[in-house]
Amino acid sequence: MRHRRLSAELRQLREAAGLDTLETAQRMGWDRSKVNRIERSQWKRLKEDDIRGLCTLYGVTDEGRVNALVSMAKQAKETGWWVRYSDVLGPGSFVSLEAQASTLRFYGGMLIPGLLQTPSYCKALIRGVGVVNEEEIKRRVEARMARKEILERTNPPSVQAIVDEAALRKLVGSTLTMREQLLHLMLVNEQQLVDVRVLPDAVGAHPAMVGHFTILDFPHDDQSTVVFLDISREGLFMEEPEDIRGYTMNFDSLTEMALSPEASNDHLAHLVDELAE
Repeated sequence: MRHRRLSAELRQLREAAGLDTLETAQRMGWDRSKVNRIERSQWKRLKEDDIRGLCTLYGVTDEGRVNALVSMAKQAKETGWWVRYSDVLGPGSFVSLEAQASTLRFYGGMLIPGLLQTPSYCKALIRGVGVVNEEEIKRRVEARMARKEILERTNPPSVQAIVDEAALRKLVGSTLTMREQLLHLMLVNEQQLVDVRVLPDAVGAHPAMVGHFTILDFPHDDQSTVVFLDISREGLFMEEPEDIRGYTMNFDSLTEMALSPEASNDHLAHLVDELAE
């Protein structure tokens, strides 16, 4: 995310200065491809001298802004907690975006969103998809639980989760595991850590029946909204405005169909009682 933001800032500064990439490269004594790599966020390390040189070329006289860009480049070299779990998370593309988001909107169709899963539910889910190695299961559960750190921040993101009743009734693990999971959803709802809303079976067909998705918004204007579809190990990211509008409209429709947080907790309590029978 820091890569993307810095690249976008430098591109905007170039455009504001009325320069194209070829002229920029010529004045900096670079190959044009270097400017393109920088602006497409295809760089690994960006030297401080390069950033200051570009700012001088673009006529940026605010030293505070220049220093902020340099600082952003240095921070981009830092690695997040997910790097420790690259063996089970791969490149960690989604969790890195999740950690930077200011708003998260989840729709869970057949399973509870990962950010809201209990360890027991998570473990049972991982076993259910065919993972049998105990060490890998442990690592996957640890990685998923580490994601919850964002809910404990001083300024946590705004999180909305619409969970289909099908996911709540799906017996993942034992009845004890499911009761614990449902009670956890009620707790985060009561504590207002997350706005949890149940989409009851009674609503019938709805716009998101094709699968679950996540919409991520970011605090800076130059960081566009992203939709994540968890359909493979690394998932699919969608950033086209038309796709964003479509999924946002779907989420808004689901919000209108879903129960309020208070009514959702009443419904969850009813499901917990059913599991106890």
